[in-house]
Amino acid sequence: MSKTPTGTPVVRVPIVEATPENVRPFGQLLGDDVAHPELGIPFYQGRVLEGQNIDSQYTGKAVIRTAKILPGYPAVFWLERHLRMTQLFVALGQEPFIMVMAPPNHPKTLPDLDKVQALRFPAGHGLLLHRGTWHDFPIAGERPVVVLTANSEEVVEALANMTTAQEMDQGDVLKISLPQRLNAEIHLQLL
Repeated sequence: MSKTPTGTPVVRVPIVEATPENVRPFGQLLGDDVAHPELGIPFYQGRVLEGQNIDSQYTGKAVIRTAKILPGYPAVFWLERHLRMTQLFVALGQEPFIMVMAPPNHPKTLPDLDKVQALRFPAGHGLLLHRGTWHDFPIAGERPVVVLTANSEEVVEALANMTTAQEMDQGDVLKISLPQRLNAEIHLQLL
C-alpha cells in the first residue's frame, strides 16, 4: 500500500466497466434492456415491452434532480450510506460516470475497504443502489457528465444543510471521512 506525501495510506482501486454481475453486490444496473418485461399493460402491446417496477424505496418525499460533474479523477475522502432508501444515478447525455462503492455491511458503521470497487457506467445507463451501499458521489472521468439522481427529500436536505464538509449522521445519511476514520483515502487506477 502506498502513502500520500502526508503519510496517509492509499487504497488503489482499478476502474472496471460495470456489468450486471459486478454491480450486483452494490445495486442494480439499469441500461439498454428492460428488466422483467412482463408487465401486462394492454394499451401498447406489440410496440412497447413494459418492465416491472424497479425496487426503488424511500422514506418521505421522493426528490429527482440533476447534477453536472466536472471532469477529473479525484481522491476519494468520503463514503456514505442510506439505510431507508435506494438511491438512483443515471448518466444523461453522451458521457459515462464512475461510482466508488463498498457493499452494504449494516450494522457495522464503517465500510470494508478491501471490498471497494470503482465501476464505470456507460452513458445512458444507471445504478439503483441497494439500501446501505457505501458510496461516493459519481465521478466524471475525462469529460463532464450530467447525472439524474433520485433521492429522498430528507437526504437532500440533510446534505444541503451542512455548512462545512464534515462527518454526519442525520437525515438517513451516515457520511464518514476515510482519512479520519480509517486512516486512508481511495485513489482510482486507470487501466
